[in-house]
Amino acid sequence: MLGEEYPQIERAIPGDHSRVSSAGEMLSGALDGNALRVLDLGCGDGRAIDILKRMSPTARYSGVDIESSPEVASRRRTDGDFYTYDGTTLPFEDASFDVVFSQQVFEHVRHPDRVVREIERVLAPGGRFVGSVSYLEPYHSYSIFNFTPYGVFRVVEDNGLHLREMRPGVEGLSLIARQVTMRRIARFPVAYPMIDAAGRVKGWDARRRNYLKLRLAGHICFDAEKPAG
Repeated sequence: MLGEEYPQIERAIPGDHSRVSSAGEMLSGALDGNALRVLDLGCGDGRAIDILKRMSPTARYSGVDIESSPEVASRRRTDGDFYTYDGTTLPFEDASFDVVFSQQVFEHVRHPDRVVREIERVLAPGGRFVGSVSYLEPYHSYSIFNFTPYGVFRVVEDNGLHLREMRPGVEGLSLIARQVTMRRIARFPVAYPMIDAAGRVKGWDARRRNYLKLRLAGHICFDAEKPAG
């Protein structure tokens, strides 16, 4: 049941647990309670400010997004430094940030390789690029691309960053059911419990279960790093 891409992405699949993860969990691991410069890429209405304040009250927040989107249009808050960019070139100097956070954004990005190259540029050496992206999530809010686990690996590694890990977010079937029924039922997964049950019978370790869940995930959560040297 291991795909042809497994040897390349195996090192980025964690073996410590196989529970559902989130972009916030990735951010928490990157912040580690420190006072850091954080860029919220695709900040939308700015709600990530609240997540950041809970995790690291002394971190410095900046948000950037395109000029026009439904999420940007709904922004009312004024407690963050918000910037606009053209969808490819970030308006910041080299090494301006310690962490770039991106929650469910890259499925909407028209030129993902160019934007990841920009992220690499604005990150300080040793800085982290963390968040989540759609895989099996249905179309929503002008989404363009969905990223497979191998796709996440390629777009990160091909643009100067090192993929530390990928974890399965909410499963794809739950997001499909949510869109069909218009009800938030994503907390009641179907495929993941089947993988766990099969794993108990077949003796699969957590890495194997994480890999299989990634192949059925609606969201893929990721943690990448800019090399220090």
